[in-house]
Amino acid sequence: MKIHVLDKLVAERIAAGEVVERPASVVKELIENSIDAGATAISIEIREGGVALIRVSDNGSGMSREDVALAVERFATSKITSDTDLRAVRTLGFRGEAIPSIASMARLEILTRVKDEVEGTHVRVIDGKVEAQVAGAPIGTQVVVRDLFYNAPARRKFLKAPLRETELIQKSVTTYALACPHIAFRLVVDGRENLVAPAATPLERIGAVWGRDVAGDMVEVNYSSVDLRVHGLVSRPSLARASREWQAFFVNGRPIRSGLFAVMLERPFLGRLPLQRYPLAVIQIEIDPQFVDVNVHPRKAEVRFFQERAIYGAVQQAVEQVARGFPIVPQSSTEWPFQGMGELGGTLGTLREIPSGYVVGSWRAVAQVHNLFILAQTPDGMVIVDQHAAQEQIFYEELTSAKSGQRSVVGGQIGVMPREAELLNAHIDEYRALGIDVEPFGENTFRINAQPEFVKLNPNEFLTALLQEHERYRMLEGDALRDKLAAKAACISAIKAGDALDHAQQQALLDELLQTYAPAMCPHGRPVFVSLRLEELERRFLRR
Repeated sequence: MKIHVLDKLVAERIAAGEVVERPASVVKELIENSIDAGATAISIEIREGGVALIRVSDNGSGMSREDVALAVERFATSKITSDTDLRAVRTLGFRGEAIPSIASMARLEILTRVKDEVEGTHVRVIDGKVEAQVAGAPIGTQVVVRDLFYNAPARRKFLKAPLRETELIQKSVTTYALACPHIAFRLVVDGRENLVAPAATPLERIGAVWGRDVAGDMVEVNYSSVDLRVHGLVSRPSLARASREWQAFFVNGRPIRSGLFAVMLERPFLGRLPLQRYPLAVIQIEIDPQFVDVNVHPRKAEVRFFQERAIYGAVQQAVEQVARGFPIVPQSSTEWPFQGMGELGGTLGTLREIPSGYVVGSWRAVAQVHNLFILAQTPDGMVIVDQHAAQEQIFYEELTSAKSGQRSVVGGQIGVMPREAELLNAHIDEYRALGIDVEPFGENTFRINAQPEFVKLNPNEFLTALLQEHERYRMLEGDALRDKLAAKAACISAIKAGDALDHAQQQALLDELLQTYAPAMCPHGRPVFVSLRLEELERRFLRR
């Protein structure tokens, strides 16, 4: 399909975001264009963290002279024609903003040729002026971006050090390398090859990106239903890591963020991994595009499914099929010792997931114990719920799930230390993803417009607490940082140990817990509840 400028009504329906945030976002957009162009080899070269130079070359379909002239105009795209196409997007990009947005913030050059043309086209865009001329070129496209933010010194000021910007670019490249093992990737950093990954199988690609030792401990997962397939690789428990940084999820080849996918991945590993350890995974979800809406996030990092429960359940089932073969690891911290029972000794009950058959109201609150725990009757026994851990997990799931929670509109300004301002400016998207609407409002000053509805703290106190946690994990970013901030936000907002709850409050907490897609651990790895089946009670009282 040829490039054309979108109709205004269609363009306005696209969830547009700021494409050019930092060098890594430029690399991301250009890689997606190369993939959409059918490239089988993509080469990326950067200098000085991508600020001085970004060069992305591919052997894809290329652009004709007419198309490349249109490519520098806003909302010019070859990937959709009408709003109907937005309901079944089959490409990574479709907005048509990347090239013109990059051109507005850097010195841009494009060299391209299509298969049917003898000569290529060289386009240069500087300060809004477009120059095009005939040039020799291989089939495909090369985009060169120089002096990023040369005309926006304020934006350039908030970039991180070149080494850190390089790390962000490396992460973006490796993400797409994992997503597309059939495409060869090459990354050159300041003249030195950083990554060389020939076209390969998914397992071989993991070996090229994460290392051969890692690849040796990965196992395949595969699950199919009528219109859905989940496949990929997960690690054996021996290869677990201390963060979720090594988990990658793709929907029809598109990298996405989803706390719920992480939950469904990790559920089958309960009891098979030490606390606060997470499996590595590369999970591909293939679904008919008409059943997934990719036009819900400004940077297309999240999606909305029309059959959410089926999708998340399929991921869990795919992993369960292989996790059953992994041994259960005894963990004293997930058991409640029941002392003084003589030869009947053992444990009162082990930590379990909430069985899927339980429904709201099936756990009946009986009493609060020492203002710490809720004792409840279940259809097959009893549970003892840690009230703080339970609400902490509920809040955490709300913050990290694809569904955005309710927000309270607040208003106020907060002054922060220069170091905190630097962190907040660099990671403001992670805060906004948690429902914290915050924006710069002067030097070292920010305005807080909204925060999650369940947060009862003063907005200044709430943001200060998160910034203190951020300082502890200042080397994290993206989902890893978002998880830490979400865990902190959930912890400081949850019911505390020692808080007295009346019967209605106890029951409401149990009902909300049963409505939550949640493993039986809080974000900090502590048990949410322990359960005891009726049969075990009867044995302990010698009724069996």
